[in-house]
Amino acid sequence: MNRKLLLVLMLGVFSFNCIGLLLPEKENKDQSLLQAILGIFLGNPNHVRTVSAEVGPSGGSLRASDGSFSFEIPAGALSDTKIITISREVSPNGSIPVEFGSTTPVFKFEPEGLHFSRPALLSVAYEQGNFVEAGIEERSIGMYYIKDDSSLEKMKKVSVDYSTNTLKVEVVHFSFGAGLNIQIWLVSSGIMTNPTSVSNVADRVIEELANYADYGYSSIDEYYQANAGVLGPLLNQLVAVLGTDPITAAYPNADFDGDGAPNFEDPMVPSLAPAITISSVTSPFISTLSGSINATDFTWRSSKTGTYTIRKNASDCNTGTAIDSGNVTANVNQNSGSILASSLNLGTNALRVCVTSGGVKGFGVASLTRDDTTPGVTVLPSGGSFGTIQSVVLNCSDVGGAGCAKVIYTSNGSTPSFGSNCSITNGTLYSTSISTPNQTATTYKIKSCDNAGNQSIVYSETYTVDTVIPTVTINSVLPSNYLKSGQTSTISWKSNKAGSYEVKLGNSCASGTALTGTNVSGTVAANESISSEIPVTSFGSEGSKTIAVCVSNLVGTKGGTTVNLTVDLTNPTLSASVDSGTYTTAQTLTITCADLQSSCHEIIYTSNGSIPSFDVSGSIVNGQLYTGSIITPNTAVLEYRFLARDRAGNLSGVLVRNYTIGQLIPKFTSFEIPEYGAKGVIDEVNKTIHIAVYKANGPDSTAVFTTENTVSIIHPGYTPIPYVSGDAIHLGQNENELAKELILTSPTGTTVTYKIYTFSITVDRNEYILGSSTTADIYIKALFGSNPQVNITTPNGTSQATCVRFNQYTLNCTFTPISSLDGYFMDVVVTNDAPYHNFTLVKAAKMTVTKNGAGEANGEIPYCLIQHPHSITMPVPGMTEMIYARVYYPGLTNKSVENPAVSGQIGIGPLGTDPRTSALWTYSNARFNVSDFNLNVNDAEYMAQVYARPGVTGFSYVARFSVNGGLNYTYCDTDGSGSNYLLMGDDYPNLQYSVNKLGTINIANPNP
Repeated sequence: MNRKLLLVLMLGVFSFNCIGLLLPEKENKDQSLLQAILGIFLGNPNHVRTVSAEVGPSGGSLRASDGSFSFEIPAGALSDTKIITISREVSPNGSIPVEFGSTTPVFKFEPEGLHFSRPALLSVAYEQGNFVEAGIEERSIGMYYIKDDSSLEKMKKVSVDYSTNTLKVEVVHFSFGAGLNIQIWLVSSGIMTNPTSVSNVADRVIEELANYADYGYSSIDEYYQANAGVLGPLLNQLVAVLGTDPITAAYPNADFDGDGAPNFEDPMVPSLAPAITISSVTSPFISTLSGSINATDFTWRSSKTGTYTIRKNASDCNTGTAIDSGNVTANVNQNSGSILASSLNLGTNALRVCVTSGGVKGFGVASLTRDDTTPGVTVLPSGGSFGTIQSVVLNCSDVGGAGCAKVIYTSNGSTPSFGSNCSITNGTLYSTSISTPNQTATTYKIKSCDNAGNQSIVYSETYTVDTVIPTVTINSVLPSNYLKSGQTSTISWKSNKAGSYEVKLGNSCASGTALTGTNVSGTVAANESISSEIPVTSFGSEGSKTIAVCVSNLVGTKGGTTVNLTVDLTNPTLSASVDSGTYTTAQTLTITCADLQSSCHEIIYTSNGSIPSFDVSGSIVNGQLYTGSIITPNTAVLEYRFLARDRAGNLSGVLVRNYTIGQLIPKFTSFEIPEYGAKGVIDEVNKTIHIAVYKANGPDSTAVFTTENTVSIIHPGYTPIPYVSGDAIHLGQNENELAKELILTSPTGTTVTYKIYTFSITVDRNEYILGSSTTADIYIKALFGSNPQVNITTPNGTSQATCVRFNQYTLNCTFTPISSLDGYFMDVVVTNDAPYHNFTLVKAAKMTVTKNGAGEANGEIPYCLIQHPHSITMPVPGMTEMIYARVYYPGLTNKSVENPAVSGQIGIGPLGTDPRTSALWTYSNARFNVSDFNLNVNDAEYMAQVYARPGVTGFSYVARFSVNGGLNYTYCDTDGSGSNYLLMGDDYPNLQYSVNKLGTINIANPNP
C-alpha cells in the first residue's frame, strides 16, 4: 500500500485566521453554528498556494511570499539536485483524529517520499487568536505527520516563540501535513459529547500535563494551576459525560486545587462512577526468564457494588482483552488471581479494573511491567594495577523497566549467587564503594538482580594494588668493585619485598639498559638472597659503571639501589728510576706504577731471579711487597723482577733490572748428575766438588749446576771451551779421580778454578741367606759426613745398622736381618750432615729364602736337577767345564722359549757344605740353553761355568732356580732331588734335596 505521510504544521489554536476547522464526525450537523461563531478564515478554501525551487547538495531555502512560512534545507541534506515544491490547502489521504483541531492549512511537500540525510527546518508564523497567552492550549501546539491510516506521528519541536507566534520544527521526509492542537474548548463548551472522543481529549490533556518541565514548571500541580481557567470547566464536563474524571485519576498524588490533600483524597470534581483503588501489587515487575519472578497478582476494591471486568492493555473500559470478570461488593478486597509474565507484553502493561454501578463506569489501573532483560553492572574503575588504594563503585543498570534491586559481590574467589526473589545465597550486598586491599591482587566477582528477579551474568574485575615500594640491599660485590677482562661480577642482594626484578646498566630504575648474565631478571621472594652474575663483557667499554638492581612491586612500581663498578681492561705499567747496568756503588731504586682506570694496588718484587707472582685473590705467592725505594747491596750481582697488580686484578708485565755492584766472586751453588740423583759436595775452601754415583750405566753422564756471580765457565786445555749446564762429565771409579776442571769468571772479571771429582758408590756382600746368621754386614763406599747414620729399609720393616768407618769413603755396617717367609730387597738409607747429602741406595742388597720342602703352593719349584755333569775332575784350578741344569714350573718353563720370570744360577762352595745355610758359596748366573737332548717340552735348560780357586782340592757345586727375581730359591741336586721324575713330565711329587747328592769337583794339582 502506498503510505503517505502528512506534515501538520500547527500555527495556532483556532485563531480567527485558521485555515480550516475539523469537527468530530457526529458534530458536523452543527457546522453552520461553528461557522457563525468562528467564521471562515484565510479566504477561499479551494485556493492553493505553491512555492517551488531547485535545491542541490549545497542546500537552499524556500519562503512564502506572504512570509507565513519558510523552509531551510541544510548543506548535505540532499545527495543530488531536486525540485522542491511546497503546496498548502490540500486534502490528505488520511483523516485527522477528532480530539485534534487543525490550526493550519494542510501542506503537501514534493517530491513525495523524499528523505533528508540531515533534517530540514520549517518555520511557521501563527496568530494568537483566543488562546490564553502561553496557556495549555497554545502550548499543546504540535506538528504532526498525518499517515494514510489516519494515525499521527509527532515531529520534533525545535522551538516556539510565544511572543512572535513562531513555531520551528524538523522535517525529515516529504508528504502531507497539518498543524493540530487539543480540542479542549469543544468538550468544555459541550459541543463534543461522544464519550470516546471526550475520553481521547482527556488522554491528550494527560499527556500534555506530563510535559510540565518542558515549560519551566516544577510540577504537574503548578502546570495545572497555571491553566485552571481552561482545565476546570473541562474536568466538570468530563464527569458529566464519562461519570468520572480520568485526568485527576491519572495523577492521584497530585494536588490540583492546592489545598494540601492529594487528588485521590480530594478530587477537583467528585466522580459519579465507582472509585477503584489498587491497594497492593505482589510484584509490579515480572519476567519469563527462568529463576525470575514469573507471576504476580494484585488486590483492589471498589467504592460501590456492581459488576467488574479486568482488561489487559485497554485504553478504556471497552477495549483491550478481558482476563477476569464478576460481581464486586463495595469496599471488599478483591484479588486479581495469578497473572503470568508470559501473558503480558514486554514493558509496562496497564491492567484496567472497570466497575459498573448504576450505569456509570469507574476504573482503576494496576501497572505491571514485564522485564525479560537481565540487568547489568558497570564497575568503576575497571580492574587493573594501581599504586594507590582504589574505591570501587558498582553501578547497576536495567533497561527492561523493572529497575535494579540488589548488587552483590565476593572477593574470596567464590561465585556470588541469588536465590528466589533476589535473596542472597552467597556474597555481600553492595551498599557503598569498596576499598581494595593493599599489597595483593583481589578479584571481585559481581552479580546484580532486578525487581523482576532477573539475574545478571557474573562480572569479574581484578585489582592489583600495591602502595609499598621495594627496598633493595646490596650484601656483597665479588670479586670486588673492580673488574678485569674475563671476570664476572657477582652482586649479592636481597629485597624486603617480593616481586619481579631486573639488573640493568644505568643510574636509576627508570632508565638504563638490560644486562646479560645469570640472575639478571626474574622473580624474588621477600628477603631472599640473590646472586646476580654479570660477565665483564656485558658492561661494554672500560670505565666507571653504575649498576641498578630494581625490584617491581605487584603493580610495577620499582624500588632499587645502585652500585658502582669500574671496568679495567688495561694492564698497569711499571718503570724504574735506575736502568740495568754495572755500578761501583750501591744504587737507590724507585719503581713507579701507572694505571688509568682502577689505579695500581700493589707492587711486589724478587731479587733471586725467580718470577714474582700473585694468586687469583691477589695474595703474594712469590716475592715481597714493594713499600718504597730499594737500596741495592754492594758487591753483588742482582736481578730484580717487579710485578704490579691494579685493583681490578690486572697484572703488569714483569719489569727486570740487572745490576752488578762492586767486586764479585764467582762460585758454584750446586752441582748434580740428575741421571743418578747424585749431588755434589762443594768445598768452597779448597774449591773442589766431589760426586758419588750409584750403579752407573756407562762411563759418562750429564752434569747440571747453578752458579752465583758468574758470567762464563771455561774448561781449560790446549783450546779452552765453554762449559754449560747439561754438558757431559766423566764418571770415575776411584775416590779422588779428577773428572773435570772448570774456571768461573764473574761480571767484574774475577776468576775461580774448581776441580770436580767423581767415583762410583759400591756395596759389597750384597746377598745373604736368611737364617744363615743372626746378623749381617755390608760394606758401603760413598761420600760420608762426620757422623753418618745408616738404616736398612725393607718391605717388612727397618733395621738400624751399626757402622765402623774404615776410611774417608768406606763404612762397614752390621745389622739384624728381619725375619720373613719370603726373600726381600734391602734399601740402604744414609743420613749425612752438611755439606754432605743424604742418599738412598735402592735395592743395594737382598735377603734370599730357601724354598726346598715348602711345597709348590708356598713357592717351591716342582722339579729341578743338575742335568750334566754330576762330577768334574780338573788338573788345575780355574774355570770349570759347562754345567747344565733343568727346571720345570707349570705355565712358565718351555724347552724352546726362555721365560724372563725364571732365573737360574750355578753355585760353588766348600766340599760337603750346604749352600742353603752357608755364606761361603759363590754363584754364577746361568743362561738359557735349547738342547736337543731335552725330551720334555715343559722343561727348560740353563748352563753356566764356575771358578775353582787355587789351593783347594775339592768343591761341591749346586744349581738353584727362582721365579721371583732371586729372592726365593729352590736348590737342585743331581738326581732330580728325589722328585721321582716321570718320563712325560706330567706329574712331579715334592722335591727331595740332599747335600750328599750335589755335584763334586776334584782338583788334581790345586797349587800349580
